[in-house]
Amino acid sequence: MRTTECPFPFAEYQYDSFGDHCYISGQSITERLNQVLGVGFWRYEGLQHTEKIVQDPNGKNPRVKIYVQFSFFNTDLQEWITFIDVGSEQIKSGMNEGDATKSAITDGMKKCASRIGVASDLYKGLIRWNKQQQTILLPDHYQQYYQEKGWVNAPVTASPSLPNNRTLRKTELTDKLKNKSSAIQQKIKAAWQELAGSLDGLDEWYAKKQQEHVTDQQMLSVLQKKLTEKRRAASA
Repeated sequence: MRTTECPFPFAEYQYDSFGDHCYISGQSITERLNQVLGVGFWRYEGLQHTEKIVQDPNGKNPRVKIYVQFSFFNTDLQEWITFIDVGSEQIKSGMNEGDATKSAITDGMKKCASRIGVASDLYKGLIRWNKQQQTILLPDHYQQYYQEKGWVNAPVTASPSLPNNRTLRKTELTDKLKNKSSAIQQKIKAAWQELAGSLDGLDEWYAKKQQEHVTDQQMLSVLQKKLTEKRRAASA
């Protein structure tokens, strides 16, 4: 297995419940690239002249799309190799265009990095969410690598396992909103849907507010205030 293709620790694989896909954070990808290629031997940038706002035909919030140029120094060839791929990010409620652009550039960087093997199994669909077990399942060939590294065994496609605490906690918070837990939580979900055009990002926002000890009623009040402002702006 090439170094760039080596698995990440299990805790670094995350699941986006509303987007229904597994992912690795941009920070984890950066650390892997620094480890494998070396600091200063790779770089990326958003090609600002390619940035555009794409309106969603279904009325959801618009997305920022931008092409990203990624280069790394090939020590065997003694030259820089360059890839270009597109990154995108929806402009969610409370997010300005600049923040969305930064996220879109990171998205493009991760896609480019996958071309040299970094987290490429995510894009191949080999790392998936098992709804019944409520956990992320990794390819079974990861087991040997995990044993060699002395890492805790992780759930694989060939053997069931219990979810880790971090994934379970996030799932509980998501299910609390999605499974008709209460009338007020349904109002939170509906308000977010109208503001953002989708449910993307709701679980992360809800979890963060709970950690800040914000009540459901307070969350709903914040969303309703933003919704009122949005409606006024639209009718002005």
